[in-house]
Amino acid sequence: MEQAWSNFCAALERKIGEQNMEIWIRSALRPEAVGSNRVQLRANSKYYHDWIRDNLFRDIQSAWAETLGTMVEVQLSWEGAPVAEAPAAPVVRRSVPHLDRNMSFDKFVVGKCNEFAHGASIAVADAPGQAFNPLFIYGGTGLGKTHLTHAIGNRLSERLGARAVHYCTAQQFFDDMVRALQNRAISEFREKFRSEVEVLLLDDVQFLAGRDRTEEELFYVFEAMRTEGKQIVITADEPPREIGKLEPRLRTRFEGGLMVDVQPPDVETMMAILANKASVMRLDIPSDVQYSIAQRVRNSVREAEGVLNRLAALHAFYGRPITMAFIQERMADLVPPPAPPPTADAIIARVADHFHVRPADIKGNRRPANIAHPRQIAMFLTRRITGLSFPEIGRAFERDNSTVQYACKKLDQDLRSDPDLRAELELLERHCREAGP
Repeated sequence: MEQAWSNFCAALERKIGEQNMEIWIRSALRPEAVGSNRVQLRANSKYYHDWIRDNLFRDIQSAWAETLGTMVEVQLSWEGAPVAEAPAAPVVRRSVPHLDRNMSFDKFVVGKCNEFAHGASIAVADAPGQAFNPLFIYGGTGLGKTHLTHAIGNRLSERLGARAVHYCTAQQFFDDMVRALQNRAISEFREKFRSEVEVLLLDDVQFLAGRDRTEEELFYVFEAMRTEGKQIVITADEPPREIGKLEPRLRTRFEGGLMVDVQPPDVETMMAILANKASVMRLDIPSDVQYSIAQRVRNSVREAEGVLNRLAALHAFYGRPITMAFIQERMADLVPPPAPPPTADAIIARVADHFHVRPADIKGNRRPANIAHPRQIAMFLTRRITGLSFPEIGRAFERDNSTVQYACKKLDQDLRSDPDLRAELELLERHCREAGP
């Protein structure tokens, strides 16, 4: 049971992230029994039981199916209560073992950072073996490679059937091959990919680098499937040429298809991802909180999910609305208090750079339109961001306070009727705040 639990934890951590594992699983959940068709788990308290049931139960079912190689009945209880199946978590039928049905194309948030990879994945799912073969998706951990791979698998399993689509991680491929060698069944292992599998989805291929026998078997599988026009999708943290110890013949074949990268999302895309996931979790998160979180975890969607899960737990425990004050109080380690606002000089410099003029021009006496307009915007943003008084802003711009008042009033009126100006000011304000003092 200890080995099964260890394998389960490794599989579940790939789905929910290290932070969620530490908060909700390793410290609060333990196995009571692990059988061929039933798994019994016990939480430390009803609070943990309810949260795990409502938020992680499907991932737990999927991880046990991945660990045991078949769907099993998962029963969840808590200390002081009889073992009982969680009634609020329906069993989810999966078309392909190890594929997560929640990872579909319609739940993938598309931005500039991933739009090409998303488009290529849809093309492969619509025309396997024809559009791009192999499709090699690479990028940092937690940026959506696995989501795209599962989305391809889910769409194709509906068309081709469960047996035709084979998803596995590099570690699972290695384990299956080792078992085949131990059981003297390597011929059956190879034949499966020749006769049964139409689509191979191989995740995290970098972990096979340096394992000579496994790379050799992967090479033969790759060649057999490609020869017959079968689709192969591979993911890795790096492009093939940067994976150390990867066999040259595998590298060249990976590079022979389409290679697409997934970049860290920009702040706007991360905010959309947070809003989407918060909606699924039924969390009401204001835009300023989304923006603050997006700034700090933009390099990993998985880390953002961990922040949301922790935020959900704190919200449920304390029963308080989610506000900036709340997360600064309860999650200061992840979302520290905002940095001090930029100075008037910093705002002037940022606005000048945006409009391709000199800061000295904004402070000077010249009044052509290409300078007067940026000057008014700089005054307006200084007032909004710093909260300085009109006389204080006047001194910073070497103007009297009536000039500052006029600029702020005019911009305020223009914003009501000019959406383009409003968008431009929002962008400038964001850049000024990010730049700091």
